[in-house]
Amino acid sequence: MRRSATIILLLPALLCGLTLGRVVKVPIGPLYRVVKTPVSVPCNVSAYQGPSEQNFDWFVSRNGRLVKVISTLEAEFSDAEYKDKVAAGDIWVERLGDSSVELRFRSVKFEDEGSYHCQTPSTDENSNGNYEARVSLKVIPDKLAVLPAKSRSLTNTNHTEGTPMDIQCVASTSTSSTVSTHLSVTWQLTKDGGGPEDILSFTADDQLLPGASYSDRYWQGDVRMSLEGNGVFRLVVDHLQLEDSGVYSCVAAEWVKEDGFNWKKLHEKEATIKTIKVLPLAQALKVSASGGTLTLNKGDEIDLVCSVTGADDFSIEVGWYFSTSLPTDTQGSKLLVHMNLAAIVNNSDFVMLNRISGSEYRLRVQQADEGDSGYYYCAASVWVPHANGLKRNAAAKTSDPLRVTVTLLDPTYTILSRSLKMPNSSGDPAELECEVLDLLNADEAKLTVAWNFRPNVSDGVAGESGPIAEMDQDWTLKLNPHYSERAQHGEITFTKPRPHTFKFQMQHASVSDRGEYFCNVSAWIKQRGNTWMKKQEILSSAIVMFWKTEDPGLTVTATEEKPAAVMGNTFEMTCSVSAEHVALPYYSVVVAMNEPASIDTKDSKRLISLTRESVVKLEQWDVKDRPEDIILEKVSDQEFRFRLYRTQFSDQGSYYCLVQAWIQDHNGLWVEAVSNYSNPIAVAFTTAAPRFNVTLESERPHVLQGETLEMYCKVDLLEIPSTSDVLYEVEWYFQGIHFNATLSPLVLVDRGSVVTYQEDFGTRGISVERVSTHCFRLRAHCVDRGLTGDYFCKVTPWIKYETEKWAQIPPQESAQLSTRIDISVLDSFKMPLLYGVVSALLVAILACTIGYCAFPKPPRGRAAPLDERRGLLHKCLS
Repeated sequence: MRRSATIILLLPALLCGLTLGRVVKVPIGPLYRVVKTPVSVPCNVSAYQGPSEQNFDWFVSRNGRLVKVISTLEAEFSDAEYKDKVAAGDIWVERLGDSSVELRFRSVKFEDEGSYHCQTPSTDENSNGNYEARVSLKVIPDKLAVLPAKSRSLTNTNHTEGTPMDIQCVASTSTSSTVSTHLSVTWQLTKDGGGPEDILSFTADDQLLPGASYSDRYWQGDVRMSLEGNGVFRLVVDHLQLEDSGVYSCVAAEWVKEDGFNWKKLHEKEATIKTIKVLPLAQALKVSASGGTLTLNKGDEIDLVCSVTGADDFSIEVGWYFSTSLPTDTQGSKLLVHMNLAAIVNNSDFVMLNRISGSEYRLRVQQADEGDSGYYYCAASVWVPHANGLKRNAAAKTSDPLRVTVTLLDPTYTILSRSLKMPNSSGDPAELECEVLDLLNADEAKLTVAWNFRPNVSDGVAGESGPIAEMDQDWTLKLNPHYSERAQHGEITFTKPRPHTFKFQMQHASVSDRGEYFCNVSAWIKQRGNTWMKKQEILSSAIVMFWKTEDPGLTVTATEEKPAAVMGNTFEMTCSVSAEHVALPYYSVVVAMNEPASIDTKDSKRLISLTRESVVKLEQWDVKDRPEDIILEKVSDQEFRFRLYRTQFSDQGSYYCLVQAWIQDHNGLWVEAVSNYSNPIAVAFTTAAPRFNVTLESERPHVLQGETLEMYCKVDLLEIPSTSDVLYEVEWYFQGIHFNATLSPLVLVDRGSVVTYQEDFGTRGISVERVSTHCFRLRAHCVDRGLTGDYFCKVTPWIKYETEKWAQIPPQESAQLSTRIDISVLDSFKMPLLYGVVSALLVAILACTIGYCAFPKPPRGRAAPLDERRGLLHKCLS
């Protein structure tokens, strides 16, 4: 059915082709061409029979006579009047294809006008259609002219970026008596090393058409063309850009309408109008700064002028900058004042900027002070119009810096320091004074003082100095925190009894107050903006406060009252204290212990303390089930007793007392007078702690992912009787194999068989159980590769002796056990196999569906032949 419909649709076309036959075509004409211009007349043939390449004969009919012009088949085809032209190459046939040619004239002449016949020799079996076509060629005179406007010079000119350009040309033509022609004008720009580029065209149908690169600028009004009359065409560019440099040409063309519809360009002429070079605005921009007197006194006015030339027709942004050092760019400088494009200035109370002429901008800084000494320079930015009414920054420059110096004589003075009252012993008052003398150039200066103290280390040898109190420029006193409490109780005072005199008083001097005292007097000058600047600072000579005294001493003796030679016994020691040159001391005591292998007091473990008010405090005694086994008590004012009950192996070490002697000063405040250590007392049992071994084993340290990893922590009791009651604390540790892996606690089983998991291991299928008296098993179920690494266990035994007391044995660690978790080969193929099975099932289902479609159920009583079924299957699959 479909094939029949196709034949029916094609039948009219076939009949039409058979009816029409050969078709020879030339333009409808007439063809109007300008004398002395190249001309081509096309001709083509279609719907022909025979060879694909056809031949063409050209004739011209003139004054009723048919003249042979040229042929593609016969070399001697031309008549006498055309033989020379054909031989000279003035007339020839250009083959465009097997069935298409053009008759071409190198430079058409008036005598070439006529009716041209294009004939094709027949190659058809039957003569059908047309074998010849005619077109009339009309040759008209050349009346097109284009040249620069008489008032415009052809010399090269330079323009600055952003300035306007206005050029003109004159183009004209005259209408022939036989045909009406139209004129078009195109402005073109030829840049260095490139071809001409269209800027703007006035077309033959009186339309303005911008070039591709100038479309945006044309619609924004930056590039335009106007007709001034008398054939004058004017090109105006409001704001030249750097890419506008080049040779500007005016191209005029003459057009005619052929076939009554389409425009045909007859010919064109070009005139070079002007060569334009657009100079960067930055090249023309000049920025300079000048000033009168550049060395000023404080309070004078800084007056500087910034001159900006080369950008008079543009918007300018100006800013003045300041830097204390010679600037390299504006990044490290301070912007003083700024004038934006709208001529709005951000003046301040003391800094002002105004425009005094078309190119000059004045900076004034009033009430200059020393902080205004430095380098001043101005920066100018020039903005030119850009797309969509916006502006762009076309150039920016800065002036050379001007060095301005504001001078002021520094205040000069001397300091007389003396003691009005010098203590002869502890508790006596002290009074020190600093007086400022010979003060000059300080009419507006403010004087402040700072008191400093350098203590005596021993017998007149000075230590490091430190501040006591200092006064800032607002006469606010700032105390050293070490002296705050004494000042709050009125123990020390700071006064200014006269304008240039400062006094420091101490109600009760102590031994720690002995040393050298200094006063540091500073002169401050008020700056612009109510700020202060330190102009001078002088340190006085030292005032020595010293008296002879005996240094306090403290002797601490530790005595072992009850030695602990056997584990479980009570250890007791007393610490006797004796102070010298300390009046009415109170003591605080700390008992500390060093491990047997350590002798440095920095590694000491502070066990228990007793304050001077006899308050007992456990310090680093971290044995949770033995808080009552340690006691520290005051036996007398100079004797303290320490007891340690039920000693364990872990209690072995050296014990000593740290004692501090405290006294009250005149204000009732407690101060430390002296401190010292006692001699150490050793606790060492005659029998060493029983030895035992710990091993970590696994029958399969290398397992596959998803299996169970088992390991056994076994305790071998070497010196512990097998009949003893033993409990264990077992800790498991794990360290992964990845980079920067840290040792992590895994799980803890205390001696009460309570299991505690660490971090997130409790959720990873880890279990611990005691499989025998001295063996513990750790299982990691359904392991993954994250559990690959090193494991070890740490065991702490607790033994119950005949005294019914439990003793802790120092812990032991097993060697590390390395494990590896691998991926099985079956698991690696599991997903690919699954995908293959699913894909096979889908293909089978699809095959069954296709078979069902291809083999419909045959009529009852007759089965479809095998060949027929195979053909249907092949058709269904294709």
